[in-house]
Amino acid sequence: MIRRRRLAVVFALLLVVSVPAPVAAVDRTTIDDPFSERSLSKVYPGADDFSEPSGQYRTVEAYRQIDGERRLVGYVFLTSNVVDVEGYGNEPIEFLVALDTDGTIRGVELVEQHEPFFDRTSAIQRLRQFSYQMVGMSVTQEVTLSDPESDEHQVDALTGASVTTRASIETVTQSARIVAKEKGIVSESVVEESSTETDRSSEQRRMTLGDLGRGTALARWTVGTPDATANASDAPTLYAAWIESDAVRRSMLDDRESLPDANATVLWVGLAAPGSPRPERLRLHQWTQSHAPPVHETQIEGVDWSAALVVREGLDTSRPVVLDLTLGGERVRRTYGPDRLAVRRPVDAAAARTLPAWVGTVESAWRDNWGTALALLLFLGGIVGVFAFRSRICRRTGWTVNRLRIGTLAVTLAFLGWYHPTQPTTQQIAILVRELVSWATTGGFRWALFFSAPLVAITFVCIALVVPKWGRGVFCGWICPFGALSELLYKLTPWAYELPREYHVKVEKLRYPLFLAIVGGFVISTDFGATLAKVEPFKAAFYSSLVTDPVYIGWSALLVVSGAVMFRPYCRYVCPLGAGLALGNVVQRTPIQRYDLCGDCVKCQTDCEFQAIEDDGSIDRFQCFQCSVCVDNYYDPDGCPVVLQYDTEHGITVDAWRDPALIERIRPEDRTTEQQRILAERAVTDGGRTELFEESGDLLPEGGVVSMVRRSAGDGAGGTAADEAARSDADADADPDTSAWPDATGGDDDA
Repeated sequence: MIRRRRLAVVFALLLVVSVPAPVAAVDRTTIDDPFSERSLSKVYPGADDFSEPSGQYRTVEAYRQIDGERRLVGYVFLTSNVVDVEGYGNEPIEFLVALDTDGTIRGVELVEQHEPFFDRTSAIQRLRQFSYQMVGMSVTQEVTLSDPESDEHQVDALTGASVTTRASIETVTQSARIVAKEKGIVSESVVEESSTETDRSSEQRRMTLGDLGRGTALARWTVGTPDATANASDAPTLYAAWIESDAVRRSMLDDRESLPDANATVLWVGLAAPGSPRPERLRLHQWTQSHAPPVHETQIEGVDWSAALVVREGLDTSRPVVLDLTLGGERVRRTYGPDRLAVRRPVDAAAARTLPAWVGTVESAWRDNWGTALALLLFLGGIVGVFAFRSRICRRTGWTVNRLRIGTLAVTLAFLGWYHPTQPTTQQIAILVRELVSWATTGGFRWALFFSAPLVAITFVCIALVVPKWGRGVFCGWICPFGALSELLYKLTPWAYELPREYHVKVEKLRYPLFLAIVGGFVISTDFGATLAKVEPFKAAFYSSLVTDPVYIGWSALLVVSGAVMFRPYCRYVCPLGAGLALGNVVQRTPIQRYDLCGDCVKCQTDCEFQAIEDDGSIDRFQCFQCSVCVDNYYDPDGCPVVLQYDTEHGITVDAWRDPALIERIRPEDRTTEQQRILAERAVTDGGRTELFEESGDLLPEGGVVSMVRRSAGDGAGGTAADEAARSDADADADPDTSAWPDATGGDDDA
């Protein structure tokens, strides 16, 4: 037994710290607290003491004990406090930089970035390694990209990411020079001269076709060759892409006077063809309007000719646009859809005219994950099918739905927890609320935020569809990966601690204010909301490679390990996501049916590990996880006293629940529309009133299920044999009109 317990504990810890995340969602913030002692020591390992941030640029002074004297050795600062150089994602790339008193960069650490193609852990590591190359350079030096004949500081560029390369270099070097000037390390003339050289070199740096392909949905068409005898492999290739990023526009258009204003539309067009592929004519058509925009030729590696077409006004980017060009005497027309949605066939053109603009921004994510998304749809469809035919499964097959649920949890953990992490979070609900507030106040709603992660989007759509019918228990009890981890771990261990019901009822309400706090935090401040949302252990459980905060790791480990000794404690008492979804149960239309005897029999209440069944036999829909234990008992003649009595007197069949004799035993508020109709027809047939089946007031035969359940649950604990006999005699002598069974007038129907 001791060995088994040790193995269980080891298994729990391994689940927390060792689960890989093959397709993990990326946390763009790599350092949570840049000015912590740990972060400062990492970026400036030669210092042993640091001051508080101060001054115009919030710099931190770094000190070191030298010959018993505390001496200033340098400064540490956040680049975002000094410069604002936009990357490919239209947002700055933030670094923590250490600069010594001689003007030499001693450390560079990536803090946060929003580059669109650095969305995986390996890509973030590439950017971090790239930034390390600037360690050791002086603020008076220039940076060149792998030019062995230059005396300047050499770095290797990020492959296929020249915009990010330029933005990173400019961010670090410009901020370091400004801080060096402010601290009197170098003169102002040196800083201005170096900054001019940096701007000139970065403007001359050429973008690549890979840059455009990573940052936008690049359209590509093969067009007919001007020479009919030419080889088909030499056919020209036409490219097109909307250019929305200001950083890309600056890099592409090296003539500063040609930079368009923020409201202008820029369409990049490229041609890859042998010879001289420059088109003789190039126009844009949209409905009845035609544009001949100025052509600004660009230098993009990967194509033989390219240009940026700048349309100042009159072009609606929410509708398709037709590229009309003449190449080698041949006229070529291709349709390009809204918001970077490439249109290749007539049916695509029709879709581009009808689909909203945000579809183009998420198209590539859905295309890349279509197989996994299809598998998830089939999985969720199977679960919905179980709920739709749950009563038939119990009546006809004899299967227990709860055992089927346990098997489903294993699939959930393997598929949605480990293979392709798809754990919905409270943050996503909070962002939805924030977007609704934004939509109500400013009229804008960013749908792309919710559909850029296909599997999470599908899961939330499923939740929205099933909550009105069956409540949030479909997700929490069947689909939630962390809930599956906690429950399966509990079933593998020998411990079984449970809070007394009086404390359970009070503690389970704590999750609701936590949910409201997180949602309110995100509406007020994203950073504040994200800090509160760290109560959720999902990232540590399924995205462990992205977690570095030891406090968060310890908290998450505590929650997982506690699931080994108590049944799903996080889900029942802490989870803000479950609390938010439980609020949707107010619209639940399909309750779990209960019999009139459910207040006396405690079998379901004893079997329900979620403690969702009240003392009167009713089910608290806000605590119900749809585990289906009570549903299995409801149809089980060996487990339910009502069904047992009906079986004894009438014989159980699959259609017994269409028999008025059994329908009358179902609580009126739980009867289906069909069952109500059957009783109404019965009332008309019997002269306007319903009647219970014969001998319905009799007690169950001795040794019946209800007696056994009461004894096993300790209902009579503390009593003597004489007390039991007295209760039995009292029941036997009781007036049938005052018995616990419904009276012959059909009192339940009148209720």
